[in-house]
Amino acid sequence: MKEDMSVFKSFLRQLLRRLKELQEAHNAGDKEKVTKIIQELVEDAQSGIED
Repeated sequence: MKEDMSVFKSFLRQLLRRLKELQEAHNAGDKEKVTKIIQELVEDAQSGIED
């Protein structure tokens, strides 16, 4: 169970970094980067579900 929590925390740290990157791109008005990050987040989530 401790290992599962470690994996989950690692996932959350990575997600937080990506969300901050998304926020920065949004604030800068970089629509292409925003779209790219969203697509990557969706793909990552979907592959995580399918594993």
